[in-house]
Amino acid sequence: MTTRTRSVPAEAASSSMTELKSYSLPELEELAEQIKAELLKREHEEQEAARRLAEEAERAARAAEEEAARLAAEATAKAAAEAAEKARAQAAAKERKQAAEKARREAAAEKARVEAEKANQAVQAETPVAEETPQPAAEAPPVRFMHPSNRALTWSGVGPTPDWVNAWLATGGTLYALEIAAEKLAPKPIPASLRPR
Repeated sequence: MTTRTRSVPAEAASSSMTELKSYSLPELEELAEQIKAELLKREHEEQEAARRLAEEAERAARAAEEEAARLAAEATAKAAAEAAEKARAQAAAKERKQAAEKARREAAAEKARVEAEKANQAVQAETPVAEETPQPAAEAPPVRFMHPSNRALTWSGVGPTPDWVNAWLATGGTLYALEIAAEKLAPKPIPASLRPR
């Protein structure tokens, strides 16, 4: 009869009701308890499965957040490293530029010093040894420009510009400063009335 009830659903309902009538009340209560236990078990299994799914989803979300945080930290570190490298490159370029400027200034100062020494040696070579009878000196052109730190470097402003003046101008000096130095430092000529006869 069981085979027959499975093949025909309408008869299955009526035959199962008929079969239930054959059970005693304690057996039906026991069967109801078994059904309740089975339902509770399935409900518990479904809740457990839902809890596991929720935990897996939470783990996946946490892993995604951690991965996003790691990627963000890597991007921040990379950007900071690039900024630091750029700052180092700019500082190195600035140092190279300053070193080149310093070397240029030192070379110009060295050239001016060498020119001053040459001019000083030329002046000393041209200076005649004092004779026993002094001859009246020819009027030297007036000094219009003088180097502030080396009084031997002078220029009347006539003729080609000496190298020491060009070096002075290349290092940022002005002709006006050389004129002021000449006014303050150049020896003043002795008036004719005070010269010995």
